[in-house]
Amino acid sequence: MPQRIVGDGFIRKVIFKAARKKRKIFCFAERGEIKGGIKEVERINKVGKLHVISTLADGEGIRKVRDFLSLLVTGFAKQVSVYMNETWEAPFVFRERQLHTFLAPTLSKFTDVFLMEAPVHRKWSSISSQDYNDSHGWVDYWCFYRNLVFLIELKHGFLSGRTGTPNKNVKNYWVEAVQQLDVIQDYADIQSQDSGGAFRIALQVLPIYETVNDSMPKIIGNTDKLLEIQKNCMEAFKPEPNWSMLWQLHESITGPFEYANTKEFYPGIVFLSRVSEIHKG
Repeated sequence: MPQRIVGDGFIRKVIFKAARKKRKIFCFAERGEIKGGIKEVERINKVGKLHVISTLADGEGIRKVRDFLSLLVTGFAKQVSVYMNETWEAPFVFRERQLHTFLAPTLSKFTDVFLMEAPVHRKWSSISSQDYNDSHGWVDYWCFYRNLVFLIELKHGFLSGRTGTPNKNVKNYWVEAVQQLDVIQDYADIQSQDSGGAFRIALQVLPIYETVNDSMPKIIGNTDKLLEIQKNCMEAFKPEPNWSMLWQLHESITGPFEYANTKEFYPGIVFLSRVSEIHKG
């Protein structure tokens, strides 16, 4: 049961059932050839192509981590594609909050259970020499999948298809996500005690946009250019991501999307992730 601490929120400790009923286990079967360190793992009709870069070292639970992230991004792409075909609106161009509309239903399909905005205790004093007070907070997603706990901090941002590089604000959001996870290591340790282990995962969703006037977009269908952008992100962000998937949108849903003063195309979305080492109770 949750352990309540007076005046300091509470530390959430989940007691998992010792004996679990058999259920269907969802895995992600990677396939396709590796090109320049990037593997095209799947092509989905009317959704697009998915390309993955992973520098995750083999270790306990890592195969399940790869499955988890691949299923999450693939499911997100399928959910969003349905929405775009029905509404002709790109829902990933707003903010982080709108992403939950598509991430949550995806998680419900392949995880055992999950909770949004899970309460945590953040120990800011553990990473800063400044006088930061520890505080109560929330982690965006707590997920239980194949006897592992995943703690996810989600961020949003944009990538210009013209420059192909992230700006300062996008990089700052990434650092913020990593730091928010660095200060819940004790919480991750607690979560691992009655499971097979816990992972902390920073996840940033970065739509690639191209603004046009009367000209045609230059990177729609340009796989090499999109892969170059994905590679740039893996190298430009610090601390470095160790997993990424590029969703190259099917050309039928890339645009144009017209706004008050602009017309934009969205040829792809880069998903960046930094996975911690496993926490073992």
